[in-house]
Amino acid sequence: MSLSEVWRSLQSFDVCVFQWIHPTAAPSPTVMWIALGLAEGTPVLTAGLLICAWWLSAGRYRRVVVRAVVFAAIAVLINGLIGLAWDRPRPFVAGVGQAWLAHAATASFPSNHLTLQWVVAGVLLLDRRARPWGIGIALLGLPMAWARVYLGVHYPGDMLGALGVAALAMLGSRWIAGGGVISGFPAVRPYFTRGRDLLRKARTRFARSRDAH
Repeated sequence: MSLSEVWRSLQSFDVCVFQWIHPTAAPSPTVMWIALGLAEGTPVLTAGLLICAWWLSAGRYRRVVVRAVVFAAIAVLINGLIGLAWDRPRPFVAGVGQAWLAHAATASFPSNHLTLQWVVAGVLLLDRRARPWGIGIALLGLPMAWARVYLGVHYPGDMLGALGVAALAMLGSRWIAGGGVISGFPAVRPYFTRGRDLLRKARTRFARSRDAH
């Protein structure tokens, strides 16, 4: 199977999952109210949580909160570049779903809303003092992701794209903070150290073999 066939299969699967989540008929007023609240209200709630985190930190991790906002803005710019490279039509533009939420016909991939949510959460998670705020904000992103797919403005794959951009932002934040990428993730440090040692041994053996010849 060629790469293009694999790519088409992934996109077809993404559309299938979207159609499984997305309603073809108008949702009930109650479900619509809940979905709209999750899709549009979560960013507002997150902004309020960030303000509370900044205010209650008493200077202990205000820099982390500011860094989270800065990296979220950078991530949205990256999303814009991705959208220029691959202008994926939104489901209601592609004709595979109905937009139950008014939205411009901009590029679908990746989701800006979830990127902002998880970049902020990820940067906060890296700091032990701000971690509870990061956990809460990260969890809020899950129902928001469902709601934006349910309402027909995103595919599930757009949410995975947002997760990827957020992961890169976390690594960048850790690097800028001066702790290095690997040191920010203690669970993977032993594997990294082992891999580094194996690489050094292989390089030493290669050098000895070359000198012997």
